[in-house]
Amino acid sequence: MANFGTERVYQEFEPATRWTSEPDAEILVADLPGFKKEQVKVAVTSTRKLRLTGERPTGGNKWIRFHQEIPVPLTVDIDSVSAMFKDYKLYIRHPRIKTETPQTKPPAPVKPLVVAKPHDQHEAKQSHGSKPNDQLKHDAEQKAGEVKSGKEGLTGEPKGTLSSKDHEEKDKVGAKWFEKYREATGNVVKEAKSKRQLLCNLTASIILVLLILLYARNAVRSSLVWNSEE
Repeated sequence: MANFGTERVYQEFEPATRWTSEPDAEILVADLPGFKKEQVKVAVTSTRKLRLTGERPTGGNKWIRFHQEIPVPLTVDIDSVSAMFKDYKLYIRHPRIKTETPQTKPPAPVKPLVVAKPHDQHEAKQSHGSKPNDQLKHDAEQKAGEVKSGKEGLTGEPKGTLSSKDHEEKDKVGAKWFEKYREATGNVVKEAKSKRQLLCNLTASIILVLLILLYARNAVRSSLVWNSEE
């Protein structure tokens, strides 16, 4: 007959565990020889630890049991842990936390630097600070036309018959121009005469100096002759 009042005697057991990696998960493998699926419990604690417990009879009042807590990596999702028992091995799968890669905007294309040539800079300065060449040319031609028309108005022949007043004004203008011409001619003649007089004075001075030098030379020579005769 079985002895139902006998107290259980437990033997502690520490299963061998190891981590394996998959592309999207970390898997903990625990070796539990002689255990069945219903004799093993798996739980995740609030401190991110995996708690493994189990017990089984070995005969009579003898039992074998284990109690183990294993830290869970920070890179896995503890809310999605799953377990599978097969061939006396416990496989506990920990899916990795999916991190969304932030979408980065493509870099904006770099605009090439535009180097202004000296000719372009000159044209830019003209366009901002001065009138264009065509405008300047047009203004110059317009001013030349105005001057030409003014001269034609002064020197051109008057239309129609000249009155006595017009004749008098014309005579006054002619007399004034003749006076200016005579004055200018007189100044030229005076200047020529003054230059001629200056040239004559300079020539006379040179001749005088030459005569003095010649006289002094002869005087010195004669004195030498007298000295030699004595």
